[in-house]
Amino acid sequence: MKKLFIIISIVSVFLLVFSATTVMANEKGLVYYLCPNQFDEMQTAAASMVKSSLEDAGYTCKVMTSGNEDVNLQMNQIENAITQNPKAIVIAAVDGTAVCAGVSSAHDAGIAVIAYDRTISKCVVDFTSIAGCKTMGLMAAQATVKLLNEKYGEVKGTVLDIMGDPGDSYTTMIEEGFQEAMKEYPNVEIETKVAYGWEAVTAGNIADDYLLVHPDTDLVLAHADHLAAAVASVLQTKGYEKGDVLLIGTAGMPMGLQLIREGWMHADIEYSPKALAEGITMFLDDILANKPLKYGPYEVMGIAAELSEKSYGPELKVAGSIIDLENVDNPQFWGNQVK
Repeated sequence: MKKLFIIISIVSVFLLVFSATTVMANEKGLVYYLCPNQFDEMQTAAASMVKSSLEDAGYTCKVMTSGNEDVNLQMNQIENAITQNPKAIVIAAVDGTAVCAGVSSAHDAGIAVIAYDRTISKCVVDFTSIAGCKTMGLMAAQATVKLLNEKYGEVKGTVLDIMGDPGDSYTTMIEEGFQEAMKEYPNVEIETKVAYGWEAVTAGNIADDYLLVHPDTDLVLAHADHLAAAVASVLQTKGYEKGDVLLIGTAGMPMGLQLIREGWMHADIEYSPKALAEGITMFLDDILANKPLKYGPYEVMGIAAELSEKSYGPELKVAGSIIDLENVDNPQFWGNQVK
């Protein structure tokens, strides 16, 4: 009986300590994360990673999703979040311009606003954590040059470039980097189309229509892996063999990595949503305490990053990687960490 009493006492103390630790872990306050959609793997993974990173750092995190890139719904969610008086609101903006009205309302209420994954550049925010999207565009160009050179022995050919929604800085910055780098290759003809709302069906229709008129297209760059998956499906339906039309995606989603393994996609420009989330937690305490941030190079989860001052506030850019058949199984890529 005495031993049983001792065991019960030990368990009770453990539970009390665990409960106290849990309370302390969340004592820093409430943070909302506003997710733009849940129809692609990156956003689904990002919502989970942002929440876990913030809670590991001692904050309580509540996630709201706008479902299908719905601007009006996200604006309503900002107003709803403000009524809960959180310490901060982290936003992956559906529209980087429209969201500024909500940013202003949050600041008026004394709430910090942090841009995640997508730049909010038309107004001042307290912090931005994004992928180096222009660098991703440069990497997409690098992969394009390599693939076309392997095919022809020189850099020439026709490229269909399918952007995502132009209201999203992710795709516009990738496009800027891609077009800038490809100017050096005048023998590559690039046709740019837009998949508004990041709709995979739209990307598939674009590829279908384009390949009907240009069946000898050499390469398709899709600005997200779920768009690339739609393009791969069109290629199969039209009877193309693997490699007839080279395909590049971005984001490093599990579906993108699988398309590389299957031979339908030939390169993927990866960045880590987990690293972007960890980048926020590295600086959040100082942001909320109004402490000055030190600009310069950093490492986030072993990935090179740079914190710089922009007109819209401090911005942390996290570098990406080129994934191909040679390194697709590398466990460091987030697409290999998500089941």
